[in-house]
Amino acid sequence: MTELTTSKSGSSNWRTMIEVVVVLGTTTTVSYGTLYYAFGVVAQEMAADTGFSLTAIYGIFSFGLFLSGVFASRAGKLFDNYDPATVMAAGSALAALFLVLWTQIEGQWAYAINLIILQTITMLVLYEAAFVAAAYYVPSAARRTITGITLIAGFASTIFWPLTDWLLTNWNWREIYLFFALLHVVFCLLPHLWLANFRTAKRQKLPDQDADNAESIQPRLTDPQSRKLAFVLLAIGFTAMNFAIISLHLHMIGILGSIGLATSAALIGALIGPSQVAGRVVEFAMSDKLPIYGVTLFSAALLPAALLLLITAAPLVTAAVIFAVMFGVGQGLAYIARGVLALELFGSSGFGHLTGRFNAFRLYVSAGAPFVVAAIFEKGGVEAAVYTIMAVGLLALVSFGLVGLLLRSETQQ
Repeated sequence: MTELTTSKSGSSNWRTMIEVVVVLGTTTTVSYGTLYYAFGVVAQEMAADTGFSLTAIYGIFSFGLFLSGVFASRAGKLFDNYDPATVMAAGSALAALFLVLWTQIEGQWAYAINLIILQTITMLVLYEAAFVAAAYYVPSAARRTITGITLIAGFASTIFWPLTDWLLTNWNWREIYLFFALLHVVFCLLPHLWLANFRTAKRQKLPDQDADNAESIQPRLTDPQSRKLAFVLLAIGFTAMNFAIISLHLHMIGILGSIGLATSAALIGALIGPSQVAGRVVEFAMSDKLPIYGVTLFSAALLPAALLLLITAAPLVTAAVIFAVMFGVGQGLAYIARGVLALELFGSSGFGHLTGRFNAFRLYVSAGAPFVVAAIFEKGGVEAAVYTIMAVGLLALVSFGLVGLLLRSETQQ
């Protein structure tokens, strides 16, 4: 993957990278915070308000994630065929609209349908969408751009967990999500439109300085059979990592409470965001020296290791703090790996569609994570739930290890 230079073209690329990082870092922070992290905080109040059981609430959430996988591949093609920021703007507008509708509806069926629709919209505004935009706008620095976006968005949980918890002391969940709809308009829709319009105007004014968009990233894997097998292995690995991450985030408070750390849950949760950022700062600074494959393996190993420490050393607060740091770093690097490793192995040609296919596979399987882990938690207890998440995390590590063998085999040919 080529790097930015210090020439006039390189200076233009640096400006473009900063623009993309700031805009998409902000929009993904708000999108993750409002559409994902806040849900775990307000789920119990939603259950009480709607008459659903907590397991049913998470089951609807999971079904929405699953259904979004049906449209993921087509959404990926949209990003290949149109300006990515324009597609993300449409996603932000839809998110704001259905958040408003969600606050006004009554009845279980209407609640469930709206939640499912909101989950299908997320594929247009979260990391996968931003990663495709990074590869489109700044292919010569796609890795750093992706890392920069995740660097900012790493604060989503740190901001929105306590913010939502605080809002819940004064507002009900409907009022909170009405406020979140406003955030989507101001901090997502308008910035996405600005980025699309600004980049279009710049291309028209300085077409020779925007040639970076015409560049492409060449794939490391060229053998058709190796590419097919690598796709399957990466799909398994990304899916397993996502299963572990989403399960932990949505059940973090319950897990910590069950092992005697309820009073420290806020502190432990708050450490995850800064730990993500710390890992990404190191990755950003050393991306020239750290191969993305090694970063991926390290990330995959941290997740189950962190859980093992948590469950064996509980209820020691010190061990829980170390767990939060390990998990935060592992999660932070995992999202970078999800975008950069696939881009490096398969290249930028058709990256939107490729990302959509990965996203579909990941969503089909990991959509069951909240529901499955909730059921295991209720029937088998906290240890059964934690060891299940650990086993899935280890599957990711094995899958990425096999990808390394493919890379070595093609290099030796």
